[in-house]
Amino acid sequence: MRGKFYFGASIGLLFMCFIALLFVAPQTPTLWANLLHNPNLDFFFVYYTRFGEWPLIALSIGVSLYKNPRLGMWFGVCFLIELLIVQGLKFGLNEPRPIQELGNALFQAPNNVIAAWRSFPSGHTAGAFTALGFFAMISRRRLLEALCLILASLVGFSRLYLGQHYLHDVAAGICIALFIWLLFMAGKSNISTLKNSTW
Repeated sequence: MRGKFYFGASIGLLFMCFIALLFVAPQTPTLWANLLHNPNLDFFFVYYTRFGEWPLIALSIGVSLYKNPRLGMWFGVCFLIELLIVQGLKFGLNEPRPIQELGNALFQAPNNVIAAWRSFPSGHTAGAFTALGFFAMISRRRLLEALCLILASLVGFSRLYLGQHYLHDVAAGICIALFIWLLFMAGKSNISTLKNSTW
């Protein structure tokens, strides 16, 4: 299966998140990441986190439609399902964000407004891991798969750095992305034009 390294490493990263959650307080990873702030990282993560959601999602859907319209449409449907899952959990649970608990202990980077509610799960992380999973799948090179994993992980880390999420929110985003990829692959195998696909 193409993208096997990316998805295996994503599961490994998820496992490390779960291990960390067993041994540290929920707010510790957010505080640790947030305390790394400096002007250069602030600028990078504020704008990188914005690219890591809808622009990246739109790019991956656009490329998938170009490579194979039917598979691209199914990929878009999978993203819609992801959106419904993420927003359903966000609005249904309405979990408080770190700012509610940590308050002034969080550094607020310039041009970054820290939200107060709908913390669980991290939609940016779910979107980035799904979108970059697509590029990992079509990359054909393990080095590029590793790069996709790093880029996706940086989106998840940015959510901690900017004080927007807890680690369990990020881990949940990765879980949702992996579920969406299983769903996509199940549908992909049933699309009759697959034999003509370059995927």
